[in-house]
Order: sequence, then structure tokens, then C-alpha cells
Amino acid sequence: MSTVDLLRAHAPSAPDHLHRRVLMLRPVERRRRLRPVLVLAFAAAIAVLAAVVHGFSTSSPSARRTLTLGRAPQVPGAPTWTTADSAGGSGALSGAAAQKNAFAPAVPAPAPGRLQHTDASITVRVEDLGATTTRATRIATSLGGYAQSVVYRTPQGSGGRSFLELRIPAQHVKQALSQLAGLGVLVSQQISIQDLTTTLERQSAQIAQLHRRVAALQAALRNTALPDAQRVLLQIQLSEAKRTLGQRVHGRKATIAAGVTSRVSLVLTTKKHAAAAPRHRGRAGRMLHSAVGFLAIEGMVALFALIVISPVAVALALLWFWRRRATDRLLME
Repeated sequence: MSTVDLLRAHAPSAPDHLHRRVLMLRPVERRRRLRPVLVLAFAAAIAVLAAVVHGFSTSSPSARRTLTLGRAPQVPGAPTWTTADSAGGSGALSGAAAQKNAFAPAVPAPAPGRLQHTDASITVRVEDLGATTTRATRIATSLGGYAQSVVYRTPQGSGGRSFLELRIPAQHVKQALSQLAGLGVLVSQQISIQDLTTTLERQSAQIAQLHRRVAALQAALRNTALPDAQRVLLQIQLSEAKRTLGQRVHGRKATIAAGVTSRVSLVLTTKKHAAAAPRHRGRAGRMLHSAVGFLAIEGMVALFALIVISPVAVALALLWFWRRRATDRLLME
């Protein structure tokens, strides 16, 4: 048996009074511990102070800006959007008064020699919803168009609405919009023009190329000396070319139809949509509103940070507790 084994087998044991003296000699840790309540109070004070500063800076009159939208210059061949709102007066409207108060939609002039599709959406306030709906459909048919769909709603206790989807020939769309706006007071409008000339030219070029391919394949198949395997391959290519040609021809017809027919979405209403008056807050109200919103954002950020950090904090606390217990057991031995 070695010396180490003998020492381990007959290890000397310290008496109890020696254990007590060692424990008494352990240095007492005196740390200034911050109370959690004070830490939370300090953090809350900083958050409130930051919210007040943010509210004060954003409520300043110099921080408010007024945005004015102007009409963008029109680019030839590009889609053009124009919107407008009317300020129609209250009271009953009839005949000349409605025509006087309504303003004609601003329809850009179509580019000559170009295929273009016009898409318009207008809202008109009228007196008699049923009679005006009938007049709107008659306007469409008199100009060579038609009503694709008509939805008529008359809820109890309030004004009703009619939703009409009209199709108007492209050369009469400006006249149609002017007559439809004359049915009452024009509340809003939105008009767009999409140029389809480039799409039509590309489709026409593809169709011409496919026609040449079909003719070439048919000429090759008329060769009697053609091997059977190659003939089968050419027949497959011919069928694929014919199928693609049919798709391109159908797409070109749809493009032409979109160019010669305009879509007009008309909404007729008898209820005056009064805009809600904006609430004008004083500077103190604006500052309070901004500060409360900033505090809400801070709370969301703090909650997110707490959710992310909590697993790490729990792991560190368990590690510290385990090391403390291990140190106490070692000193007690």
C-alpha cells in the first residue's frame, strides 16, 4: 500500500472546536445591496421623463407640417391618376342646381395613335336613387355601352346606394363621365389611363413569329423522305406551336377589347357624407397624448426585453445558488 493510500485511509479529523473557529474566521461580506423597489422606481422615473421630453418636443408648433398635394405632370404613355373631391352644398338638389354644383371629371386627352384603357371610378350624390340609377344605365346604352352589373341598396332609416359597373366605348368615355357627373353632385372621382400599345406590339410580333414556325413545320412534314421518328418529333412541335399561337391570339384579342372599352365604376348615394371635424387639441393635450403613446411604446419594449432576458436571469440565479451551497458545504466539512 502506498503512502497516499495510507494517508487517505487514516486521514486525521479536526475537532469540533477547530471547525467553529474556522467558521468564525470567515470574512463577513458587507455589500451595499440596492433594493429592487428603488431600482424600479428609478427606471420608471427615467421612462416618464423621456416620455415628457418626447411629448414636449413633438407638441411644439414648429413640429407640425402641412402637406399639400399637387398634380403630378403627365408622362405620355404612362398611367395617369387624377382624384378630386367636391364640396357640394346641403339641401335639396334638382336639375340645374345639381348641374351647376357638379364639376366635370378631369379626363386626360387620349394620345393619338395609341391603344389605351381608361378606368374610372366616381361617386355622385343624388336625390332620387331609383330614377337616377335608371338614367345612368340609359346613358351607358345611348353611348354604345352597357351595364355589366347593378347593385341597388336601400337600407331602412337612411339613404341608399347604387353600385354600377359600366362598360363604355373608349371614344365616348369623356362624354359618359360628364353626363354621369351631371346626375347630381360629384363627391369623388378617380381616373386612370393605361397604355396598351407596347403590349399589343409585342403580342403581334409573337403571333407573326409563331405563324412562321407553323408554316415551316408544315412544310417539313410534307417531305415524304422524312424518317418516322423525326416526323413524330415535328408533329409534336407543330401541335405545341399551334397551341401557343392560339393563346397569343386570344391574349391579343383581350388587349384590343380592353383598349376599345373603358370601365366606369359609378356609386350613387343619397346620403351626404359629411367629413368629421378634426379635433383641435391644445399644446398641453398634444403633449399628454404624445407622452402616453411614448410610454406605451416603452412598456412594450420593456415587456419584450423581460421575456427575452428572463431565461438567462433564471439560469444565472440557479448557478449562483448552486455555487453558494457548494461553498457552504466545503466550509462545513
